[in-house]
Amino acid sequence: MVHPGASLLIGFYTEGLPFDGATIYEKGLGGSESALYFLAREFAGKGHRVQVFCHTRRPGRYEDVEYRHLESFPAAAAQQVFDVFIVSRFPRVFTLPFQSRLKVMWNHDNLVEPQTYRRETFRADLFLTLSAYHEAEYLSQLPELSPFCHRTKNGVDLEMGREAILAAGKDMTKVVYASRPERGLEILLRHIWPRLLQARPELQLSIMGYEAPNKPGQEHMAGLVAGAPRTTVLGSLAKPDFYRHLAEAALLLYPCSFPEISCIVALEAQALGTPIITSRDFALTETVGVPRYLISGRPAFPAYQEAFIARALLYLDDRDRYHQDTSAALRWVTEHYSWNHIADEWLELFSRHLAREEEEQLSYSLFLGSEGVTASFPAPPPTEVRYLTLPETRLDFATLKPLLEEEARGEWLLLLEDAGLSGSLPPLQPLLDASSVDWFGFRREPQPPGHWSGVLFRRHCPLLPDNGLEVVIP
Repeated sequence: MVHPGASLLIGFYTEGLPFDGATIYEKGLGGSESALYFLAREFAGKGHRVQVFCHTRRPGRYEDVEYRHLESFPAAAAQQVFDVFIVSRFPRVFTLPFQSRLKVMWNHDNLVEPQTYRRETFRADLFLTLSAYHEAEYLSQLPELSPFCHRTKNGVDLEMGREAILAAGKDMTKVVYASRPERGLEILLRHIWPRLLQARPELQLSIMGYEAPNKPGQEHMAGLVAGAPRTTVLGSLAKPDFYRHLAEAALLLYPCSFPEISCIVALEAQALGTPIITSRDFALTETVGVPRYLISGRPAFPAYQEAFIARALLYLDDRDRYHQDTSAALRWVTEHYSWNHIADEWLELFSRHLAREEEEQLSYSLFLGSEGVTASFPAPPPTEVRYLTLPETRLDFATLKPLLEEEARGEWLLLLEDAGLSGSLPPLQPLLDASSVDWFGFRREPQPPGHWSGVLFRRHCPLLPDNGLEVVIP
């Protein structure tokens, strides 16, 4: 049982942009890297031992979190057993040998290649998504993940936000864009910003972001930005400076055309007292707490653009409405999106799963290919025993698997060609404890490899060559 206050060894793994525990105070950082930094810091602040494996030029200890280079991961994995290991964005690491009592896949992206993703994450115990929209996207393509999915969310450093508000004065002539350029900047600069300037010539647009490779097809954006009137490129900013500029701004303009699965900057704007004018679509309908901030329709359509401009002018002209809605947005974020509260939710989730792991024994249903033979069941005994009526041929395990999953009890299913084979099987619990695989093919000697006499597989996991193990029995 995991006792309250017990210190866990928690590992994080990610690839992508280089960073460490100081980067966020020095320059802009991507959303997934920022989320990892904040949660790792929260876990360490609550007394847990936290290691982050990432691309980093300055490995070391920051705010009680140990940042280690990816190259050190194989050696570290061979020397320790993690209580919880969290993989952020890059599931290929699950194919490497490492030991953890709970393996977590933390998703930050849209699901593009579901079968590749499922093949790479077959060892994960828990799948985290960032919104109902995000969860629905995954389950629509991989419904078998439903029992293992948990919906979480991104958050905001509320204390850093309060400091930024105190340090900044609201400038009602300053508006900002703060998302990746390909997510809505072109619509803003071509269709919305010129008309907004006609109505309010004193406005100044500041563009903020973080350093990342340009997406294909965006080569023209530099020229478009350079030619935009009354526009300043602030570039990649440290988080305190980013928060100060966002707190100073009258509005955050984001005609979003990208399928946002969360949108951290939307949370940050609301925490800093700045209305975000954006699309009533994707996960923005969940993360934006003031319905009036949201514009219906598609950003490329004139009706959307007209409504967007009208809503921006409403907030610039109506100070009572401005204060009413920014106060409501701040309450929304404070109640639901604090990193401290999110960390507590994660730790409670981990505690439940780790306790279940300690308390539960192997539970499986046994299916036998023939009757009439007294079976000597492997240890532990099965939850149930069933006989299959099949032609006198070798069992087609891959064909039977989806049919049997629908009616069997237990996390695992064991299929055997004949009842007598069960007495030759090794004890199943130690076998599973020693190997992180999702199926075992059993073959008698001297049958050639691949000619199984039985197979033990986990419910809803594929029988693929790279996630199984063959066991030879006498």
